[in-house]
Amino acid sequence: MENRNQIYDLNEQGILELWKRIHHLEQVRTDGLVERTDGIDLDAWLLTHIKQWYARLLETAPVEWLPVEDVINDVRMSIDSEGVVVAQVPVQCVRPVEWKLAGWKRSVTHFVKAGTVEAEVQTCVWTRGAKENPAVVDCGNTLILYSLNSGERAILETARCVVRPADGNYRFHNAALGTIRDWHLS
Repeated sequence: MENRNQIYDLNEQGILELWKRIHHLEQVRTDGLVERTDGIDLDAWLLTHIKQWYARLLETAPVEWLPVEDVINDVRMSIDSEGVVVAQVPVQCVRPVEWKLAGWKRSVTHFVKAGTVEAEVQTCVWTRGAKENPAVVDCGNTLILYSLNSGERAILETARCVVRPADGNYRFHNAALGTIRDWHLS
């Protein structure tokens, strides 16, 4: 998100107006009066779709389109006797982007999904990631970082994640606008 002019930062009303405009649902005539009581609440219906769209965007869109923060000060960690670090990520984190422990030779930007063969390999002291080739297993609200030498302290240097904005706004790059039109309103 280098070019700040291409970033949308919309509150609920702003995103609702944007979706209405994109889907051609905006009110175009106001010179007459019509009252109905059997219709749907269009705003509530659209807001449900908007929330689903944004949640999916945060989970799957390119990182460059999304709000990313270093949450290093909000992470709780523990380390076991074998140097395996367990990190509890804060609730605003949707997915990890880049993590690095002090002593690691590089950051981790590819996260292994829990339950996969690649994750299972990490449970063995002889095959797990180490300082030269660290690995991180993503277990949702917990990340397992492999690994440090036995007896070392776990000190985070980087903990960047895609986050849900704390203010409830919708932040995204304008490249994501094309995904709104593709979202099925049914």
